[in-house]
Amino acid sequence: MKPFATYPISACSSPASTPTRRLTHLARLARLFLVTGLLLLGGWWLLSRSAAPALAQTPAAQSYTVVAGDTLGEIATRYGVSVEALVAANGLLDPNQLEVGQVLVIPSAALPDQADDPGLTAADTTVVRARPGDTLAAIAARYGQPLETLTSLNALGDSARLFPGQPLLLPRAAATAGALRFGAVQAVQVPDLLRQGRTGRVVVQTKRPLELRGLWNDLPIHFTPLPDDPLRQWAYLPVPALIAPSSYWFTLSYTAANGLALHQTWPVAVGEGGYLSEILALPPDRGALLDPALIQAELEKVVAAWSPVTPQLLWTHPFSRPVGLEYETTSPFGTRRSYDGGPISDYHAGQDFGAPEGVPIVSPGDGVVVLAEPLTVRGNAVIVDYGLGVYAGFWHLSEIDVTPGQTVKTGDRLGLVGNTGLSTGAHLHWELRIYGVAVDPMQFVEEPLAYVP
Repeated sequence: MKPFATYPISACSSPASTPTRRLTHLARLARLFLVTGLLLLGGWWLLSRSAAPALAQTPAAQSYTVVAGDTLGEIATRYGVSVEALVAANGLLDPNQLEVGQVLVIPSAALPDQADDPGLTAADTTVVRARPGDTLAAIAARYGQPLETLTSLNALGDSARLFPGQPLLLPRAAATAGALRFGAVQAVQVPDLLRQGRTGRVVVQTKRPLELRGLWNDLPIHFTPLPDDPLRQWAYLPVPALIAPSSYWFTLSYTAANGLALHQTWPVAVGEGGYLSEILALPPDRGALLDPALIQAELEKVVAAWSPVTPQLLWTHPFSRPVGLEYETTSPFGTRRSYDGGPISDYHAGQDFGAPEGVPIVSPGDGVVVLAEPLTVRGNAVIVDYGLGVYAGFWHLSEIDVTPGQTVKTGDRLGLVGNTGLSTGAHLHWELRIYGVAVDPMQFVEEPLAYVP
């Protein structure tokens, strides 16, 4: 508005004494200024919007977001690169660990010439992840690199905005020399993105045997070393089904030889689980089972059963289904629930299979029975410890065929499908808990979540 405030009409005369023709002329000029300004502003906005995606893409290394069913080998074939190049470019400690939503950098055979290092190739680079509040300048300073190296490698402007967890290419020598700066911990692989109700894994490489401690969103997690590599440890990261989508923190810590407690944190994004909702109508004779006092007393019993953490995982292969493939899912994990038309304030903590009464229920993996008894809400129930904080519950059985303390193998019979407890018909409710957090059990059937190098 400044040109109109200093225009002669207001400085030299009053509007009442100005000829109509001059007013018309001035009005046209005002419209011209306004239209020109709007066009310039719109052009600037369009240019800035169209330029942003270009900054996110680089001919040197494009990115790919992992979807369900992907394997590293398939992605490598799709882009014409080797699995080894993908592992090196993304700093993967476990090539079998791909999370849905994970962003991978796809390296080309050779990076374009760099001003600072014309010989830099894809094999000479690795991936680091941006932290909350990071800038390219801050990352360059952290790793002792010229800012131009990062902008050139990643095809980004020096003032580009970064989101937490964003993958960035860095010369491998710089990343090795100063990336982690975490004492005896050499490398940490943390998922970029997890979904509500899903389970991720964190893998840690150390220089010497360490007693690692983990804290995931205030939940203590437990590490275990690989049987053939005590310097590589891993742990589960279970995500509650009702947790709000946001960014949460994973903290890794250990005590150094001098007694000093060391720790570092990493952000992990949690996304929507995409769960549906349902309304359940209870038979008149079972509505009393929703009594809060009954529910709480039984909850305390099962929580006590699944709270201890066995240090080692007792199974090594993907879980099998507890009932045959012919029995379909009638209510999947995570479904938001209303009972008898009440408010939706709960969710389904397991997977329901619509099998008729008397169908055998088998153990999906090797484990140890810790509970086998009739319960009020869950009916005839069995809980099996599969190690490393992983427990499975099998509810509403018509018959229990195991006893506490009994060791079971994959395929061993636990009992028979029934309709006991808070149930609207014969079915199996299969529930999986990690450190007490209910997670989707079908993920353990579909993915190799037992760490096998």
